[in-house]
Amino acid sequence: MHNNLFFGIDVGNTKLAFGIARGDEREFLEKKVVPTEPHLGPEQAVNKILNQGRVMLAGKQSCLGGIGIAFGGFVDVNRAVALASPNFPGLKNIPLVEIVRELAPGVSVRMDNDANVAGVGESLYGKGKDHHHIIYLTISTGIGGAVLFGGKPLAGSQGLAAEFGHMIVKPRGPRCTCGSRGCLEAIASGTSIARMARNVAAKSDSLITKLAGRREAITAAHVFMAARRGDVVAQNIIDEVAYYLGIGLANIISGWDPDIVVLGGGVMNSSDLLLPPAISVVKEHLEVRDAKVPPIEASDIHDDVALWGAVALARGNIG
Repeated sequence: MHNNLFFGIDVGNTKLAFGIARGDEREFLEKKVVPTEPHLGPEQAVNKILNQGRVMLAGKQSCLGGIGIAFGGFVDVNRAVALASPNFPGLKNIPLVEIVRELAPGVSVRMDNDANVAGVGESLYGKGKDHHHIIYLTISTGIGGAVLFGGKPLAGSQGLAAEFGHMIVKPRGPRCTCGSRGCLEAIASGTSIARMARNVAAKSDSLITKLAGRREAITAAHVFMAARRGDVVAQNIIDEVAYYLGIGLANIISGWDPDIVVLGGGVMNSSDLLLPPAISVVKEHLEVRDAKVPPIEASDIHDDVALWGAVALARGNIG
C-alpha cells in the first residue's frame, strides 16, 4: 500500500526518540533513541533530528504518509514553531515543522506539545482507549498534561491548555523553571525530586547518596531505590511529593470531571510508591463532598506513549 508508513519524533529534554510504524499496527518497524544533551545547545539537537531522520527514512520517502513531532515544551498556536522548553535553555522560536520538512519534501509534517501528543497516544493505544473524557499527565523531566474529548486534545486560545505542571499547588513554594513559584512541576517532576534529594542529602547521611555515589549525581530513580530499601529520608521526600501531586490531581478532577486520569512519564516507573498516597489525598479532598473519584492509573505504555502519539499525529489523528 502506498503512503502507509508513518514517522514519529519525540523531542524530549533528555532523549530524542524516533519510530516508524505501518498503518494501524501496534509495533514499530524501526525505533531509535539518542540523548538530547541540552547543555550542548539547540543546534546540535536539531542536527540529530535531521541526521537520524535521514538515516531511518532512507529509501522510504515514497511510502511515507506523514511525520509527527511531539515537542517537550510550548508550541505556537499554529503548531509550527517550538516556542520554548523550560528544561532546555536556549531553545526558543525554532521553526521545527519547516526544518523537518527537509526530510521528506511534500509529506505532511505536524507538531504538538508532547503532553497533548502523548495523551492521544494513550487514548488510542493505552488505558484511555475505551474512555471518552481523559486527563493525561506526563511526569518526567517536567510535567505536562492533556485534556482529551473523544481522542482529541483541547488546545485553548493560545494552544497552551492543560499545562498542569504549572498549576500552583504550593503558594510561595520552590521556584519553577517557568519563573513562577510553587508549580506542581517544581515539586513532583523527576528533576524536582532529584533537587529535593540533593538538598536533603547535604544535611543527612542518607542511603540516597550512597546509591548515587555522590550528591551531585542523585536522580529521582535513586530516591525511589532508597525508599524501597527502607530509607526514611527517601520516604519523606516521596510522601511530600505524593501530597502535592494529590492536591494537583484533586484540582484537575474537580475542574474537568474526567472518566479516567492516566499518568505516564519516567517517574511513573515507581508509580507503586507514588500513586497510592497521592490517590489517598485525592479521596480525602473529593469524597468529603461526595464527588466521584475516577480511576487514577499509571500508563502501561508510558515509555513510548509520546512516540506512539507522534505516529498518531503523523496519521492525522489529532486536530
